Amino acid sequence: MKWAPAPWALLLLLAAAPLGAVQAPAIEGAREGVVLSRLPPIFGEEEVRKQLGTGLTTSFAFEASGRNAAGSKIKGAARVDVRYDLWDEIYIVTRIDATGRAARVTLPSFERLAEWWRDARFVLIRGPAAAGLASVEVALRVIPFSQAEQLDTQRWFSQALSAEKSGSAGAVSEAVEDQPESFGQVINLLMATSIGRPALLEYSWRLPLPPGKKK
Repeated sequence: MKWAPAPWALLLLLAAAPLGAVQAPAIEGAREGVVLSRLPPIFGEEEVRKQLGTGLTTSFAFEASGRNAAGSKIKGAARVDVRYDLWDEIYIVTRIDATGRAARVTLPSFERLAEWWRDARFVLIRGPAAAGLASVEVALRVIPFSQAEQLDTQRWFSQALSAEKSGSAGAVSEAVEDQPESFGQVINLLMATSIGRPALLEYSWRLPLPPGKKK
């Protein structure tokens, strides 16, 4: 006779299952530091597609933390802003990661946006700071912006892009390379326009660094 769980046991199993769980991303140790890849397919979520369709900016904010061999807490971050231009019917994607490098790309369709997301790679924690890490806690917050807030976040990213393109000593990425202590300021800037805003969706994972890849 085959065993079948009692109805109350099934209810307990369902209650214990994580709601809204998505595939975890991957991390690896590389020359640049801890790199995030294989991003979770959250563009399949109804809330995300609906928000993008409004034409308002949606921010995908990644935060990372871990402890090195000395027990010190190490932090990192990356961020992607996506806005659908209702007039031109294109997706404007702006990204920046822990290296301080900012970039913008325009994509002609939702399918191309999902493809870009699937292939994207971000440096979450820079090389020197990543030494001795065994695992990393990664959190993703999907943050919808109102029409008033959208101008602030677009202005912030425009400044980051201008600094990157200028090639001057004041560029964010150069500041990180020349002055390691400024790295914490870059992380603070990454999250500056996200803190305090309610998230549409939130996810978190504890990801081990693959053996032999720790930097």
